[in-house]
Formats: sequence, C-alpha cells, structure tokens
Amino acid sequence: MSEVKTDGLVRTEIRPDHPNVLLVTVDRPPVNAMSVDTYRQLWETFESLRERPEIHVAILTGAGDKAFIAGSDVKVLAERTPEITAARGYGSRRTYDAIRNCAVPTIAAVNKAALGAGFIMASVCDFIVSSEKAKFGLPEINVGALGGARHIMRVVPEKVMRAMVMTGDRFDAHYLERLGVIYRVVEHDKLMDAAFELADSLAAKSPRLMRMRKEGMNLAEELPVNEGYRVEQLFTALAGNHPDAKEAARAVAEKRKPVWTK
Repeated sequence: MSEVKTDGLVRTEIRPDHPNVLLVTVDRPPVNAMSVDTYRQLWETFESLRERPEIHVAILTGAGDKAFIAGSDVKVLAERTPEITAARGYGSRRTYDAIRNCAVPTIAAVNKAALGAGFIMASVCDFIVSSEKAKFGLPEINVGALGGARHIMRVVPEKVMRAMVMTGDRFDAHYLERLGVIYRVVEHDKLMDAAFELADSLAAKSPRLMRMRKEGMNLAEELPVNEGYRVEQLFTALAGNHPDAKEAARAVAEKRKPVWTK
C-alpha cells in the first residue's frame, strides 16, 4: 500500500515502488487554481523536506486532466482587497522560494495548462517533464495582474519572456523544450512514468551529496562567476570528507554500484 496524506488541496504520496520519492499533487478542482491556503500547504510541504532524510526527490503535479496549475483563482482576484493581495503575495513568494530551495531535487510533471503561478512553480523546479498536451503562459495581463516576469526570465530568453508577459499567449511544450526550458516532452499517458523514471535515477545517487550539490548550486547561481565557482569549491571540500564521496570514487574504480551511508 502507498502512503497517502491529503487535506483536500494538496495531496502527498509515497508509492511502494518509489520509496524515496514524494509525489505532491495540487488537487483543487476544476483547474487547480491557487488560493492562499493552497500556497501555504505547498510551502509547508516543500520546506518540511529538509527534515525528512528518507525523501530523496519530490515530484510536483496537478490533479485531473484540465490543468497542472492554472494560475490564481480568478474569483478571488475579482474581489481582492489590500489584505488579500498582501497575503497572496507573501504566499506565492514563500512557495516559489520553498520549491526552488527545496533540500532535494524537484521535478514538475506538467500534464496540461501551466499558467501564471503554475508556470512559475514549474520554472523553479529543477526539472520540467511535460506532456505533449501541456501549454505554458503568463496571462496575468488579461486578469489585471502584473507578476511573473522575473522568475520566467531565469529560464527563457528576454524576448520570449516579453512576448509571454505582454501577449498573455500560451506556448506549447515542444517550443519550450527547444529553448532548453523543458527537460523532456512525452506522450500524455506516459507523463508520470517519465517523471518517476527521472526521479528514481536521481534518488539512486547519494542523498547527502545531492542535498549539498543543490544547496551549493543555488548559492552560486546569482553570484559572479569567480565567486560562484569558489562557493562550489568550498562545497566540494566539504563533500570530500563525507564517506559517500569516498564510496562514490571507489565504486567507479571497482565498477560496481555504490552503497551509500544510512
């Protein structure tokens, strides 16, 4: 039996055949639009993984067959007040940061529309695996909002970002795959198989070294090249003293699978 936890908006699941992978599903019919509560449950889930060494990889996806995450709840936007706007702003920022700086590798398994907040959440994951039916866009201009550009400019060229932001148009998965945004585009019914295949390959690596690798990479990303590389060197020095680093080198030399520390 798989371990499933749900609160009606965000479900988490560990499947028996993928014991080190946490599947996180946004389940808010009909299109998984984001509310303040949904943001809170997501950031709590991803932040908690720092204290869960048994989890090596997290997959984020959306329930149903209409959307991955179709941005903000338009009904809430239509009735927004300064208090609601502030709460949503805090929730979205904390959620994106929690996913981007999650202690373990993250994979967005995008089944259909990833719009606005949905596209941003996919962009801050380490990998995007996408159904060929998925569409991506930043339609905020069409609903009286103006966010999203700064996150998306990390992953697409500036002119593409401007086209997305100013037109509100949707872009298909194959186009973004050619730009290097998407790791892999697959047939719709093979999406979760592809996401778990990637997750299992990552989970097989040293979980301690992977956590260090991700933290060092995130710290180095926004630094100048020399300073960023120096951060990586410092993390390399730290990793070199860990038993898993020595085991990795021995396993390669001896042509066998490594046995990681518990």
